[in-house]
Amino acid sequence: MKNFKTYIQLSATLFLVLLNSCVNDDSFFPEENTNDVVSSAAVATILNNFDSDVNFPLENEQCFRFVYPITMGYNTDSTIRVESYDGLVDVISSQGVNFNITGLQFPVQIIFRDTDAEVSIANETALLNILRECEFDTVRDEFDQFFNQCFKFDYPVTLFNTNGNETMITSDEEFQIFYQNQGALYQPDFKFPVNVLVAPDIESTAIDTYFSFFRIIESCERRCPQLNFTFELIDRFNLGYRFEASFPDLEVIGSYSWFINGEFVEDDGPNNQGDNLLLRDFDTPGVYEVCIKTETDTCPEGIEFCKRIEVPAFCPELFFEFEQEPGTLGYTFFSNFMGIDELTYQWFIDNQLIEEDGGANGDNTLFSDLSPGVHTVCIKTITPSCPDGVEFCREIAVEPICPELFFMVEQEGDTPSYNFIAEFPDIDTITYEWFINGDFIEQDGGSGADNMLFFQFEPGTYEICITAETPDCPNGTQFCQELVVQ
Repeated sequence: MKNFKTYIQLSATLFLVLLNSCVNDDSFFPEENTNDVVSSAAVATILNNFDSDVNFPLENEQCFRFVYPITMGYNTDSTIRVESYDGLVDVISSQGVNFNITGLQFPVQIIFRDTDAEVSIANETALLNILRECEFDTVRDEFDQFFNQCFKFDYPVTLFNTNGNETMITSDEEFQIFYQNQGALYQPDFKFPVNVLVAPDIESTAIDTYFSFFRIIESCERRCPQLNFTFELIDRFNLGYRFEASFPDLEVIGSYSWFINGEFVEDDGPNNQGDNLLLRDFDTPGVYEVCIKTETDTCPEGIEFCKRIEVPAFCPELFFEFEQEPGTLGYTFFSNFMGIDELTYQWFIDNQLIEEDGGANGDNTLFSDLSPGVHTVCIKTITPSCPDGVEFCREIAVEPICPELFFMVEQEGDTPSYNFIAEFPDIDTITYEWFINGDFIEQDGGSGADNMLFFQFEPGTYEICITAETPDCPNGTQFCQELVVQ
């Protein structure tokens, strides 16, 4: 907030001189009242922000500048035509409690800093939008910060609602209902005079204009420190936030307290050997009000600074790839997605939990021998930022791997006796069965087997087969040869 720049002792004299003397800048002569000047909290805000502690900033240092001339109105019902920025500086500097700007004639033209384009401002609402764009402290901003902290209403008071209708208010409860009903963009629109009780003496003070309102705010700022803190998201999955208190009077006030949604969290500050940090993992997404509060000798009723923190939901985009080990039903799955080192997740095969993975120590790999058929493989996670959970699944069609069976046929001379000799890969680990014309003859194969079948035939045609069934080939496989015996 800019300090009030006025020479109170000279204001009345200056006004009389300007009314009765010739000066080089005609812009500072009050004129007769015109009906085109409207009461404007926005213009009072602008003049208050244009002022400074020591001297006025250069015009090109301001967020915007007026296209002159502009016509402004005083609380005395007179108006003034301002022809230049220097004239505006004179107007601001010469304001006093009994003689100050309260209105503006619309439309006005402005030019934003570092541009040449003129922007037309048609009314009070448009001008308030410019103030917000320039991050000026509006009447609403100042009121919200210091009401009930530095001053209170001395009821009854009368305010205009958003429709311009007068509303008399007789208590804090009535005011809170009225204030909430007007919406977040409402600027306190007083019907002056308004009486307020100002700390620390709680003396009733009459406010006749917004100029006087800002003077009350100045006294509040000098008496109470201006608190502030910054925040950043440090763990999106666990809704982890880092809050850091930072304001000029930090060492002076010594101690303060953190609150979330009105609940005390911890004391902090140099006098508490604090680090001025609050690390917080929120339980669920939502909107939280985070505040720091303190009391000082010059601010015994206390002061607080709050921010509404919107903690959004965030679900990771899970993903994995896979490959089959050659010649086996073994599959290796590799998960890979943004944030994989920051959260844990679970592997599922056909809805059965297999293992936990992820985080700083996870290998993000799963190996599994799958049986032939179709399997659903998923990774799933639930985090504070994603309370309903998220999953990524893939269907894996597993083809059977069957042994390549084979046997040779040897006849013993010209006799009807034959030897059948089985020979194929992994014969020492696979058991199989011999069949002749569909009739089971014997089991063979595996460790210690001779892998040979001897059989004497009658003349005729025969089908000799070996069949095998393994875990990788559950439906079985066979190899057959036709034999004609004369």
